[in-house]
Amino acid sequence: ASGVTIDSNTIVKAQTGGFNGNLLLEKAYVDATSKSQGIKVFFGGTTSMTAGNVYFFDGLGWTAADADAANTATELIGLALGTASDTHGMLLNGIGMLSTDPGTAGDVLYLSTTAGRVSSTAPSGSGDIVRVIGYCLHSTTGLVYFNPSSSWVEIS
Repeated sequence: ASGVTIDSNTIVKAQTGGFNGNLLLEKAYVDATSKSQGIKVFFGGTTSMTAGNVYFFDGLGWTAADADAANTATELIGLALGTASDTHGMLLNGIGMLSTDPGTAGDVLYLSTTAGRVSSTAPSGSGDIVRVIGYCLHSTTGLVYFNPSSSWVEIS
């Protein structure tokens, strides 16, 4: 197809409508916050991030997502794969590892009221946003299926 290339590292590159994105087809085992399998983006110019924490994209850069603040909990969500969004990337959907263990294998995971974190307990305070972020795949390592829902509910 026009504008699509595949390089020796199995990176599929495409440019459409002014956005240049990469889809990296890795075979690596996900055993660290820097490794993942899935859809990743490399943009936003954000540094000083914590690998394995959850961030939202505000149109300019990435900021820690927090279920206590609707403006940070309802936007595009990504999982930081390192300290810099342009260099290490952000996982939008796939298998990744959180910076902290969120629960037991099989648990539904929600955006937490602690900025950048995920919890197996849904937020319950007035004004909190309940948003499913994915599912826990391992009970002690922080391995998750990261699949942020585009739907959310605000507690009144």
